[in-house]
Formats: sequence, structure tokens, C-alpha cells
Amino acid sequence: MESREQHGEDTGRGLVELLEKQKKELVIRVLKKHEELQAGKEFTNKILTSLSEIFFLLDKDFMVVQSNKEFNSCLGYMPDRNNPLHLRQLVGEEHYDMVVEAIAGGECNITEIFLRTENGREIPVTLKGSTYVTESGRVLHMFIASDKSDFYKMMARMREVQDQLTHSARLASLGEMAAGIGHELSQPLNAILLLSRNCLKAMQTPVQNQKMIEENLSVIIDRVNKASSIINSLKSFATKARDTMVPVNVNAILLDILKFFESQLTLSDIALDLSLDSQRTIEVMGQEVKLEQVFFNLIQNAILSMGKTQQPKLTISTGIEESIDPSTLKEEVYVRIAVQDNGEGIPRDIQEKIFDPFFTTRAAGSGMGLGLSIVDRIVRGFNGFIRLESSPNMGARFIVFLPAHHGEDITP
Repeated sequence: MESREQHGEDTGRGLVELLEKQKKELVIRVLKKHEELQAGKEFTNKILTSLSEIFFLLDKDFMVVQSNKEFNSCLGYMPDRNNPLHLRQLVGEEHYDMVVEAIAGGECNITEIFLRTENGREIPVTLKGSTYVTESGRVLHMFIASDKSDFYKMMARMREVQDQLTHSARLASLGEMAAGIGHELSQPLNAILLLSRNCLKAMQTPVQNQKMIEENLSVIIDRVNKASSIINSLKSFATKARDTMVPVNVNAILLDILKFFESQLTLSDIALDLSLDSQRTIEVMGQEVKLEQVFFNLIQNAILSMGKTQQPKLTISTGIEESIDPSTLKEEVYVRIAVQDNGEGIPRDIQEKIFDPFFTTRAAGSGMGLGLSIVDRIVRGFNGFIRLESSPNMGARFIVFLPAHHGEDITP
């Protein structure tokens, strides 16, 4: 009997010991699992801390549930579980639907958007995101934003420098035209001086010379107006270009520039063949001052290239035609402006270099080599392009294509 009781006690103790052992093992496993979770969480936090981009995690309702230090420092928001941020606060009402629609497809890749800081300032970023569903079924939206503020500042600075360079080239062109400008102004000034002296003499007997005095004064007024128009043209040409894009009449610009070159064409005995499309209003979206710079440089280069030509001839034409857009390879409607000379022409090995900055075929000290480079940059800035047709001793033809303004009937 005692043996049986003792055996029962031994069995009970063994069972208790077994249960205690299993309990200890269970506790150890739980502790290990907890340590692994803590280690995983610490590892995740270290990764988020080391990210140089802005990171934030949203739940299925698009509330921010986690963010990194870059998020807090750049946007100014501090973690607050009681008042979590919503995606609307970050991207604004105007972009909210776009982001939600993009992330609904599983992946979000927006190249240009703004995140709003706590004080209302907007930061330009590229935004990438993806959706992740946990094992428990929780939906999380992860976003990484790259701050593009420095890039935008650099681009703005580059545009400022390019505008300064364009302005410097315009002033250099004016310097090269100094002789022609002097001739333009000397004609009306000499006429004014001569006619004024005639009027002074005629005033000795004003009654007898009344008709002559009136004629002389009329001519003086006309010459003063001519001199004023020349000065206004110079002031307009020397003015820095503004960024406003407006419909510009190409034919009107060409006619104004040709007035500027009138005396030089006459002095150089250059024949002018002008074929401007007068059936339609030839308009493009652009800036008048910059387009003046384009056509001024092309016409000036054409004149200079015909210095040794026996019978120099400048041909300028405009029209509307369809052409292939080099960037999209689609057929578009363009305004075509062609400036052609019968001068020396451009050798084939040079044609690929003429639009490069500081490349020039002129003698040292006679030009900076920026004219055609700036022309090309301005035209491309207006979504246009330039073609060159030239052969040695056969002249050159520069054809500018600019997108036609759709305010008029522009059917080719």
C-alpha cells in the first residue's frame, strides 16, 4: 500500500516538474520573441533615422502613424499620437486625390509635388510610395519624399545667369552695330541742323519765306521722329527680356529689325528679297525681346558672311507648315522663319559646332561666339528648333521653327 502511495507521489512530482519545465521554456520563448521584436523595431528605427529622405507611414485612413527625423526637421511637425496628421494636411486639397489615386494602384511615383510644412510653407519634392499589408491584415502606405528645394534654387540661378548672358550678348551686338547706328542718327541730325539754319536765315524776311519755313519745319519734325524711333529701338533692344509669354507677331518683329539694318544694307549694297506671309497673322507664343535677339543675330551673321560676295543678297521668308517635333516625333503646326544669304557658306565639319558656346569663325577679338548658342537656347526655350542648310561658297539658310499660336486660323 505504501509502495503505491509513494509511486503516486513520485508521479505527481514528476508531472509538476514537467509542467514547470514547459512553463520555463514557454517564458524563455516569449522573452526571446519579445527581444527579437524589440531588436527588429530598433533596427527599423535605425534605418529610418539614417534615411536622408523624408519618410512617413500612413494607415488605411491615410493618417500618419510613423515618420523619421528628416520628416520632423524639414516639415516642422512633431509626433503627436493624440492629434495625428492626415495626408490632406501634407499635400493639400488640390493634390490629395491625385496621391490617393496613385497609391490605390499599389505604387506611387510623382515627380513633382509640394509638401506643406507646419507654418504653411511649401517644399518641392518627388514622392514615391507603396502599399504593404501585414500578416494580421493591417494596410500601411509607405512614402519617401526627396526634397528638391536646392535643385529648384540651382535651376533658378542658372536661368538668371543665362538671362544675364543673353543680355550681355545683346549689348555686344549693339557695340558691333555702333557704326551703323551712328550713320542712322547722323542723317536726321544733319538734316535738322541744315534746315534749322535755313529757317533762321528765312526769318529775316518771314513773310516772303513763310512757305519755305513751314516746309523746313515739317521736315525737321519728321527727322526728329525718325531719330526718336531709332533711339526707342535701341532702348527696346537693350532692355532685359521679361519672362511673360504673349502672342507675338513674327512679321512685325522682322520688319522692325530690318529698319534697324536699313542703312547697313544700303551701305553694303545688299539686295533684300522679303517674302513674308501676308495672308495670315503669323503669331507664336514667346517674348518679343528674345525673338528680336534671335532674328537680329541671324540677319547680322548673314550680312557679315557676304562681305566678299560680288552681288550680296539677303532673303527672308515666313510661313506656316507642318513639321515633326524632334522631342515627341509627332507632326505639329509651326511658324517657319528662314534667313538666307549667298555668302561664303559653312563647311560641313563646322556645321555641328556652330551652336556650341564660344565657338566662332571670326577673327580673334571680333566676337564672343555666343550669338548662335543663345539663338539656339532661346528657340528651344520656346519649344522650337533650328535647321541649317549650307554648302561652301553657296551661302547658308537658317530655318527657325516655332510652334504656331492657335489664336488664328493657322491651317498650312
